[in-house]
Amino acid sequence: MKIKYFLSLITLGCIIFLPAQKIRLDVSDNNISGWEGIISQQENMGNDTVAIKNFLQPLNDSNSETYKILYNTLLANGYANAFDRINEKSNNYYSKSIQSARQSKQEALEIWAILSYAEYLYNFRQMTKVLPVYMSAIEKINQLDSKDILFPGESFMKIGFYMGTIGDNTEALNYLKKAKQFTNPKSANYASILDNMGLYYYRTGDLKKAKKNIEEASSLAKSIGDEVRYAKTLGNLAQIYEGNRDYRTAIKLILEDIEISERNGRNKNSMYAYTILTRLYIAINRLEDAKISAKKADEIAETKSYFKINELEILKLKLHIIYKEGRNGEELLVRRRIDALEDSLNKTDGVLPLNQANWMLQKRKYQHNIDDTQKRLSSVSFWKNVIFVVAVFLILLAVLILMNAKIREKNRKIQTEKRIVEYENAKLRNEQKLLEAHKTLDSQIDFLKEKNIQIQKLHLEIQNIKESKSSSIEKEHGKLDEILKSHLMTEENWLSFKREFKKGHATFYQTLQDSFPEITDSSLRIILLRKLGFANSEIAGLLGITVDAVKKSKQRLKHKLGDKYDLLFNMIVSEN
Repeated sequence: MKIKYFLSLITLGCIIFLPAQKIRLDVSDNNISGWEGIISQQENMGNDTVAIKNFLQPLNDSNSETYKILYNTLLANGYANAFDRINEKSNNYYSKSIQSARQSKQEALEIWAILSYAEYLYNFRQMTKVLPVYMSAIEKINQLDSKDILFPGESFMKIGFYMGTIGDNTEALNYLKKAKQFTNPKSANYASILDNMGLYYYRTGDLKKAKKNIEEASSLAKSIGDEVRYAKTLGNLAQIYEGNRDYRTAIKLILEDIEISERNGRNKNSMYAYTILTRLYIAINRLEDAKISAKKADEIAETKSYFKINELEILKLKLHIIYKEGRNGEELLVRRRIDALEDSLNKTDGVLPLNQANWMLQKRKYQHNIDDTQKRLSSVSFWKNVIFVVAVFLILLAVLILMNAKIREKNRKIQTEKRIVEYENAKLRNEQKLLEAHKTLDSQIDFLKEKNIQIQKLHLEIQNIKESKSSSIEKEHGKLDEILKSHLMTEENWLSFKREFKKGHATFYQTLQDSFPEITDSSLRIILLRKLGFANSEIAGLLGITVDAVKKSKQRLKHKLGDKYDLLFNMIVSEN
């Protein structure tokens, strides 16, 4: 024990007396290129706050106002990384840095400091607070030549990522295209830009460009050894395959994404990937696997306060699994947590703040358009005032219309989602009743008639959705279509039905087998259902075909059987 203690003291002493690493400065560094060289050294700061201050001390000791600006921003960045949350120290140092740069009229440093502050707010999901900060940077950056901007590629990239987050995919793509012009095409940043461009193209519906950009990003990431970016590209490609319902390929890609992300200790990316995997497993009814992947995603989401938006998405997937398994008693607890999270996120990172940020952005664009119009017409004050009043009126009118449309759309979606849950629950109840009734022929008939009622309702619901102008038609149509398909007579249901039919109508069934061997399985389904009194429209609904198809099947059977058809007809309509 004494030896171990002695060795520990020696080790501690060595650590204390080792000279601390410090940032390197040069008198020739006082220009754009030199500042970039200094800033690039922040990767060596580490996460210990004492070490960070010591590392940056040469900047603080300098009499240069420029170096003081660099010191304050880099120190704010260091505290953000060390605390891994919004904190007062970072807030104060960012504020000092921006004010100093503004007062000394050093626009390049001011833009860099503003973007650093914006990235800090963005990383910790302060989505409404960050908008005016980004807009301030955008206004200034658009007035400078690229050669007068610090890290132009990274600067445009940060703006693009934020625009994509708040849903302005067109602007996001515009800024990422600018970022590409100033980024090394063999770098990790270039792969990141391509990957995110692919994601934004996917959101705009341009699947061809989406896949092309993501595949280019994937190839580049692999060639330069950027495993984490490569994993992210696999996850984004999986989403494209998911959209095309190629779930097998999507699952294969997402599992590889998870393996790489976990190997590299990238919990955030692992959480995203497990969330997508849960969604994929639900789509193919692998509910046990879905529960496992949801649990893993949730375990990561609970580790950080700024992962609440991800936790909310995971909880909604868990709720979907509960509905699928018919465990409705567990629904209340999950819904309470969802409501609590949504209430919390409505202040920072939920759908409402993101929509609000997007709306504020559009409003700001309109205001800029109004200002430009006023400048051009400054010599004609009367028309300037008229245009201003009309523009403001139109903006307010557009906002009111937009808000009203969003409220109507939200209410419509809530009602549709409730009806979808009702359809799913009705299906589960009907199947449970069949099990409890031991699948007798009478219970099979009741089961099929109830199914037919649900099928008719679903057809009507799908038709109503098709006629709607909602932006979520495709998603809702897909959910209803899945429920509709699940009501159709599956092979398992058919075998169960046929087994009970044989018991109830043994003589009729045996006569069919002996006297009419030419009857096909598809015709047999129609005959048995007709024997039980189902009309053509009901048969068509249960088998997932049209009424005309039922009639044509009967006509083909009549042609095939010839004179024997009348005998078959009499057998069908006769009482047993």
